[in-house]
Amino acid sequence: MDPHIKQDVLDVLHHAVSALRREDIKALIELSNMTVHNASIHQDQYSIVVAVLVYSLSKLFERTKYQQYPDWHIFCQDCVTRLSEAEESLLHDDYGKFDQLIHTFLESIKQSDPKLQQYMQDVFLKAKISKASRIYEHGISLGRTAELLGVSQYDLMSYVGKTYVADVQENKTLSVKKRLALARGIFL
Repeated sequence: MDPHIKQDVLDVLHHAVSALRREDIKALIELSNMTVHNASIHQDQYSIVVAVLVYSLSKLFERTKYQQYPDWHIFCQDCVTRLSEAEESLLHDDYGKFDQLIHTFLESIKQSDPKLQQYMQDVFLKAKISKASRIYEHGISLGRTAELLGVSQYDLMSYVGKTYVADVQENKTLSVKKRLALARGIFL
């Protein structure tokens, strides 16, 4: 893994743990968005999985009704513990352990309360599609973006079609006359 990407992912995990302890939803969303840049440029799986996971957790914590469940505090502590362990394994370049911890974390969510479980599955799918649209917005092809995030091109196209990502006009250049006048102004 590129050292710069690794450091960015470590920073996101570290700050995500802190945000989870404070239940700071806005910080979780911002942290997720930070990793989209790396995912777009380097098409890095670690950045992608962390972006989706952190964004999904932000959406879960956003729904205050789940905080009423008796096991909510246990779930919150489990999130903090597992992300801390993932951070530690990545810090020591143990990518296999990192992958296993993230996989186990996602599986543990599936074993939770049935209502929470269904909601989390929906959140993870929507988070993948949302992050895919952000990567697509950075100029990565729709097919490659769908492949990176494990979503169907159809789902991604449907989501992008509902947003204004596809409608953004490409950079427009100045006319030749205006560019020439600008150049003359700079050099004269």
